[in-house]
Amino acid sequence: MAADLSTSARQALLALLVRADRVSNPELRKDYRIEITKSAREELAAAKLIVFGKGPRNAIFYELTDLGWARARAEFRSPPPDRVAGAWLLHYATLRHLAAHLDRTDHQLADVFAEPDPGPSTGGPSTGGPSTDAPDSGAPDGAGSVEDRIRSAYHELAAAPGDLVALAAIRQRLTGVDRTEQDRALTGLDRRREIHLDPDPARHQLTPEARDAAILIGGEAKHLITIGRP
Repeated sequence: MAADLSTSARQALLALLVRADRVSNPELRKDYRIEITKSAREELAAAKLIVFGKGPRNAIFYELTDLGWARARAEFRSPPPDRVAGAWLLHYATLRHLAAHLDRTDHQLADVFAEPDPGPSTGGPSTGGPSTDAPDSGAPDGAGSVEDRIRSAYHELAAAPGDLVALAAIRQRLTGVDRTEQDRALTGLDRRREIHLDPDPARHQLTPEARDAAILIGGEAKHLITIGRP
Protein backbone atom coordinates (compact mmCIF):
# COMPACT_ATOMS: atom_id res chain seq x y z
CA MET A 1 0.00 0.00 0.00
CA ALA A 2 2.77 2.47 0.90
CA ALA A 3 4.51 2.16 -2.48
CA ASP A 4 1.60 3.43 -4.57
CA LEU A 5 2.01 7.09 -3.56
CA SER A 6 5.07 9.30 -3.20
CA THR A 7 6.02 10.73 0.18
CA SER A 8 4.82 14.22 -0.77
CA ALA A 9 1.49 12.83 -2.00
CA ARG A 10 1.01 10.87 1.23
CA GLN A 11 1.72 14.00 3.26
CA ALA A 12 -0.82 15.96 1.22
CA LEU A 13 -3.40 13.18 1.63
CA LEU A 14 -3.02 13.20 5.42
CA ALA A 15 -3.03 17.01 5.55
CA LEU A 16 -6.41 17.07 3.81
CA LEU A 17 -7.64 14.34 6.13
CA VAL A 18 -6.78 16.14 9.36
CA ARG A 19 -8.03 19.46 8.01
CA ALA A 20 -11.36 17.77 7.14
CA ASP A 21 -12.30 20.73 4.96
CA ARG A 22 -11.59 22.49 1.70
CA VAL A 23 -8.24 24.18 2.17
CA SER A 24 -5.70 26.23 0.22
CA ASN A 25 -1.92 26.18 0.35
CA PRO A 26 -1.72 29.52 2.21
CA GLU A 27 -3.87 28.01 4.97
CA LEU A 28 -1.79 24.82 5.04
CA ARG A 29 1.42 26.82 5.29
CA LYS A 30 0.02 29.00 8.08
CA ASP A 31 -1.37 26.16 10.20
CA TYR A 32 0.84 23.14 9.38
CA ARG A 33 3.95 24.57 7.66
CA ILE A 34 3.41 22.38 4.62
CA GLU A 35 1.96 22.82 1.15
CA ILE A 36 0.63 20.59 -1.60
CA THR A 37 3.18 20.62 -4.40
CA LYS A 38 2.24 20.52 -8.07
CA SER A 39 3.61 16.99 -8.42
CA ALA A 40 1.61 15.76 -5.40
CA ARG A 41 -1.52 17.48 -6.70
CA GLU A 42 -1.18 15.83 -10.10
CA GLU A 43 -0.48 12.44 -8.54
CA LEU A 44 -3.49 12.57 -6.22
CA ALA A 45 -5.79 13.99 -8.87
CA ALA A 46 -4.78 11.29 -11.38
CA ALA A 47 -5.68 8.66 -8.77
CA LYS A 48 -9.04 10.46 -8.21
CA LEU A 49 -8.18 10.99 -4.53
CA ILE A 50 -8.66 14.78 -4.56
CA VAL A 51 -10.51 17.48 -6.41
CA PHE A 52 -9.32 21.07 -6.64
CA GLY A 53 -10.40 24.37 -8.07
CA LYS A 54 -9.97 28.11 -7.71
CA GLY A 55 -11.66 29.89 -4.84
CA PRO A 56 -11.48 33.36 -3.27
CA ARG A 57 -8.47 35.47 -4.34
CA ASN A 58 -7.77 32.88 -7.08
CA ALA A 59 -6.21 30.51 -4.54
CA ILE A 60 -6.40 26.80 -5.38
CA PHE A 61 -8.53 24.90 -2.88
CA TYR A 62 -8.18 21.16 -2.32
CA GLU A 63 -10.60 18.55 -1.00
CA LEU A 64 -10.59 14.77 -0.59
CA THR A 65 -12.95 12.68 -2.69
CA ASP A 66 -14.75 9.68 -1.19
CA LEU A 67 -11.98 7.54 -2.69
CA GLY A 68 -9.44 9.86 -1.07
CA TRP A 69 -11.05 9.40 2.36
CA ALA A 70 -10.88 5.62 1.90
CA ARG A 71 -7.23 5.81 0.83
CA ALA A 72 -6.41 7.99 3.84
CA ARG A 73 -8.02 5.39 6.11
CA ALA A 74 -5.84 2.69 4.57
CA GLU A 75 -2.82 4.86 5.37
CA PHE A 76 -3.44 4.19 9.07
CA ARG A 77 -2.16 0.64 8.62
CA SER A 78 0.61 1.47 6.14
CA PRO A 79 4.28 1.65 7.11
CA PRO A 80 5.73 5.17 7.05
CA PRO A 81 7.67 6.33 4.00
CA ASP A 82 11.32 5.37 3.79
CA ARG A 83 14.05 7.71 5.02
CA VAL A 84 11.78 10.18 6.81
CA ALA A 85 12.33 12.11 10.03
CA GLY A 86 11.33 10.83 13.45
CA ALA A 87 8.20 13.02 13.48
CA TRP A 88 6.81 10.88 10.66
CA LEU A 89 7.45 7.69 12.65
CA LEU A 90 5.64 9.11 15.67
CA HIS A 91 2.77 10.25 13.47
CA TYR A 92 2.33 6.80 11.95
CA ALA A 93 2.50 5.21 15.39
CA THR A 94 -0.39 7.49 16.38
CA LEU A 95 -2.29 6.42 13.27
CA ARG A 96 -1.84 2.75 14.18
CA HIS A 97 -3.31 3.37 17.64
CA LEU A 98 -6.19 5.26 16.08
CA ALA A 99 -6.80 2.46 13.58
CA ALA A 100 -6.96 -0.08 16.40
CA HIS A 101 -9.43 2.11 18.31
CA LEU A 102 -11.67 2.50 15.26
CA ASP A 103 -11.65 -1.25 14.72
CA ARG A 104 -12.43 -2.02 18.37
CA THR A 105 -15.29 0.46 18.62
CA ASP A 106 -16.66 -0.03 15.10
CA HIS A 107 -16.41 3.70 14.45
CA GLN A 108 -15.89 5.28 11.05
CA LEU A 109 -13.36 7.87 9.96
CA ALA A 110 -16.12 10.48 9.72
CA ASP A 111 -16.80 10.01 13.44
CA VAL A 112 -13.29 11.25 14.24
CA PHE A 113 -12.78 13.89 11.56
CA ALA A 114 -16.32 15.24 11.82
CA GLU A 115 -15.42 18.93 12.16
CA PRO A 116 -12.91 21.05 10.24
CA ASP A 117 -9.69 21.67 12.13
CA PRO A 118 -9.41 25.42 12.87
CA GLY A 119 -5.63 25.18 13.14
CA PRO A 120 -3.36 25.97 16.10
CA SER A 121 -3.70 29.72 15.67
CA THR A 122 -7.25 29.64 17.09
CA GLY A 123 -6.42 27.72 20.23
CA GLY A 124 -7.58 28.36 23.80
CA PRO A 125 -6.78 31.27 26.08
CA SER A 126 -3.22 32.25 26.92
CA THR A 127 -1.36 30.96 29.95
CA GLY A 128 -2.16 34.22 31.70
CA GLY A 129 -5.50 32.72 32.76
CA PRO A 130 -8.92 32.15 31.32
CA SER A 131 -10.49 35.00 29.44
CA THR A 132 -13.65 36.58 30.76
CA ASP A 133 -14.61 37.88 27.32
CA ALA A 134 -17.04 35.98 25.13
CA PRO A 135 -15.39 34.34 22.11
CA ASP A 136 -15.66 36.20 18.84
CA SER A 137 -17.79 34.04 16.54
CA GLY A 138 -17.54 36.46 13.64
CA ALA A 139 -21.23 37.30 14.12
CA PRO A 140 -23.02 40.18 15.85
CA ASP A 141 -23.71 39.78 19.58
CA GLY A 142 -26.44 37.23 20.21
CA ALA A 143 -26.50 36.04 16.60
CA GLY A 144 -25.06 32.62 17.38
CA SER A 145 -22.54 30.56 15.42
CA VAL A 146 -22.04 30.84 11.68
CA GLU A 147 -23.89 27.54 11.24
CA ASP A 148 -26.80 28.87 13.30
CA ARG A 149 -26.90 32.01 11.18
CA ILE A 150 -26.97 29.93 7.99
CA ARG A 151 -29.93 27.91 9.29
CA SER A 152 -31.70 31.07 10.45
CA ALA A 153 -31.15 32.81 7.10
CA TYR A 154 -32.48 29.79 5.24
CA HIS A 155 -35.66 29.57 7.29
CA GLU A 156 -36.25 33.31 6.84
CA LEU A 157 -35.91 33.01 3.06
CA ALA A 158 -37.58 29.65 2.38
CA ALA A 159 -41.35 29.51 2.06
CA ALA A 160 -41.29 25.96 3.44
CA PRO A 161 -38.71 23.38 4.59
CA GLY A 162 -37.13 21.71 1.59
CA ASP A 163 -37.37 24.75 -0.69
CA LEU A 164 -34.32 25.67 -2.72
CA VAL A 165 -32.70 28.95 -1.67
CA ALA A 166 -29.87 30.71 -3.49
CA LEU A 167 -26.56 30.72 -1.66
CA ALA A 168 -26.14 34.33 -2.81
CA ALA A 169 -29.17 35.28 -0.71
CA ILE A 170 -27.83 33.37 2.29
CA ARG A 171 -24.44 35.07 2.05
CA GLN A 172 -26.07 38.51 1.94
CA ARG A 173 -27.41 37.82 5.43
CA LEU A 174 -24.05 36.69 6.83
CA THR A 175 -22.77 40.21 7.30
CA GLY A 176 -19.49 40.45 9.16
CA VAL A 177 -18.59 36.79 8.53
CA ASP A 178 -15.45 36.09 6.52
CA ARG A 179 -15.99 34.12 3.29
CA THR A 180 -13.65 31.39 4.48
CA GLU A 181 -15.68 30.97 7.67
CA GLN A 182 -18.89 30.83 5.64
CA ASP A 183 -17.46 28.12 3.39
CA ARG A 184 -16.15 26.15 6.36
CA ALA A 185 -19.58 26.19 8.03
CA LEU A 186 -21.40 25.26 4.82
CA THR A 187 -18.99 22.40 4.14
CA GLY A 188 -19.37 21.04 7.67
CA LEU A 189 -23.17 21.17 7.55
CA ASP A 190 -23.16 19.48 4.15
CA ARG A 191 -20.77 16.76 5.28
CA ARG A 192 -23.01 15.97 8.25
CA ARG A 193 -26.03 15.96 5.91
CA GLU A 194 -27.69 18.74 7.89
CA ILE A 195 -28.09 20.69 4.66
CA HIS A 196 -28.04 19.81 0.97
CA LEU A 197 -26.07 21.87 -1.52
CA ASP A 198 -27.01 21.64 -5.19
CA PRO A 199 -25.87 23.15 -8.48
CA ASP A 200 -28.31 25.41 -10.28
CA PRO A 201 -29.65 23.49 -13.31
CA ALA A 202 -29.94 26.77 -15.25
CA ARG A 203 -26.25 27.59 -15.03
CA HIS A 204 -26.22 29.58 -18.27
CA GLN A 205 -28.71 32.00 -16.69
CA LEU A 206 -26.78 32.58 -13.46
CA THR A 207 -25.93 36.15 -12.51
CA PRO A 208 -22.33 37.07 -11.67
CA GLU A 209 -23.41 37.38 -8.02
CA ALA A 210 -24.80 33.83 -8.02
CA ARG A 211 -21.63 32.45 -9.59
CA ASP A 212 -19.45 34.28 -7.09
CA ALA A 213 -21.54 32.97 -4.17
CA ALA A 214 -21.17 29.34 -5.22
CA ILE A 215 -19.16 26.89 -3.13
CA LEU A 216 -17.05 24.11 -4.63
CA ILE A 217 -17.99 20.68 -3.24
CA GLY A 218 -16.57 17.53 -4.76
CA GLY A 219 -15.23 19.52 -7.68
CA GLU A 220 -18.68 20.93 -8.54
CA ALA A 221 -19.98 24.46 -7.98
CA LYS A 222 -23.06 24.51 -5.75
CA HIS A 223 -25.39 27.49 -5.94
CA LEU A 224 -28.46 26.37 -3.96
CA ILE A 225 -29.11 25.21 -0.41
CA THR A 226 -31.91 23.06 1.01
CA ILE A 227 -32.71 22.27 4.64
CA GLY A 228 -35.35 19.74 5.59
CA ARG A 229 -35.53 18.14 2.16
CA PRO A 230 -38.44 15.64 2.11
